Amino acid sequence: MAGISAHTLRYWERRLNLKFLRSARGKRMLRNEDIDKLKRVASLLQEGYTLKSVPLRIKGNIQLELPLNQGFGGHRRILKKVRNSLEGILSSLAGETGK
Repeated sequence: MAGISAHTLRYWERRLNLKFLRSARGKRMLRNEDIDKLKRVASLLQEGYTLKSVPLRIKGNIQLELPLNQGFGGHRRILKKVRNSLEGILSSLAGETGK
């Protein structure tokens, strides 16, 4: 199906809780919207999003700030604050053990 192997499709079905119509023999009967959704999943994964974040993008059409493969970008400020806080905690702990 559109360049997606059967084992990948089964994996996505399990992990993303995808439901497809099935024939009496149990074969997937993909509708156009199913194919579009699968193409969207493949595209998001190609862009660097994790499989865990894909449902957020598909279901709610939520725009995440940056794909993972583009680094932390605008999050540097937040990460710097976290690092500073952690360094402060580490210093406090080092001071307590030195008493």
